[in-house]
Amino acid sequence: MPPKITAQARALIEHIQMRYHEGHRRALPDLLALAAAAEEHGVGDGLAKALAAIGHALEQHMFKEEMRLFPMMEQGGNTLIGRLIEDLHREHVDHEAAMNELRARLRLLNGTYCTDPALQKLIRGVDDLAHELAQHIRAEDEELFPLFSAPHAPASNAAFHP
Repeated sequence: MPPKITAQARALIEHIQMRYHEGHRRALPDLLALAAAAEEHGVGDGLAKALAAIGHALEQHMFKEEMRLFPMMEQGGNTLIGRLIEDLHREHVDHEAAMNELRARLRLLNGTYCTDPALQKLIRGVDDLAHELAQHIRAEDEELFPLFSAPHAPASNAAFHP
């Protein structure tokens, strides 16, 4: 791998970790607390569980990137990197689907419980997380991954609207 590409990858990796990985990790505990508060008001049974599942999947994904993919990239890649990138790309699609499902549930609840302040804060927070996640996925799928593999179609499909 040419040193210029490796340097570009390192810069992207640092940006992704600082902006997105750490941002998701900061946002999720507050969102879980808001989901629990909404449920305590009788709004949206299972919201905290759904959000916790999303958070767990994101954490596993980010750990895989931080412990496996990013070190491989910083060392210039290897023969297994393509398979790992394909796996992570599929996970991006799964993350988007989970966020779409949660946001759809929140929109339905908003019609009935539009005056609940915890729900309103949760909706705004989940929308912010969805927007950040979409940017995170775009940065990886469209900027970082193509440095080491054949380009993929962007993970963002028409049904995902942050």
